[in-house]
Amino acid sequence: MIASQVRDELLQAEHVLDTKFSFDQAEPFYRRCLAHIESAPQDREAIEQLLIRLFRERQISSEPLAYLMHVLRWESVRHAIEADLRSQTAPIITGVEHGKVLDGFETDWGNKVFYRFS
Repeated sequence: MIASQVRDELLQAEHVLDTKFSFDQAEPFYRRCLAHIESAPQDREAIEQLLIRLFRERQISSEPLAYLMHVLRWESVRHAIEADLRSQTAPIITGVEHGKVLDGFETDWGNKVFYRFS
């Protein structure tokens, strides 16, 4: 199933970020995620829910999700992250990671300079 392949790639990317602190070494995992996603447009809703769940459960940080959303621009993911942010009692303190994901939707995303997108 495509969703499980996407999950596995993201968890491996997160491990790279956690242990090697390298955006460059994590990017190939993101590219494979995108290839899986592009190969199964019929699974989009399931993948959207997976991405949101992985982020909410803190299995992935903001960086992988921001990268994917910089490419995919899925509004349902944006709305879920914005809803999470609105539900927080102190979003300035607790919503930093959510803000980083939302930044990924921007054309001039600051972390874009760390990636090749190839």
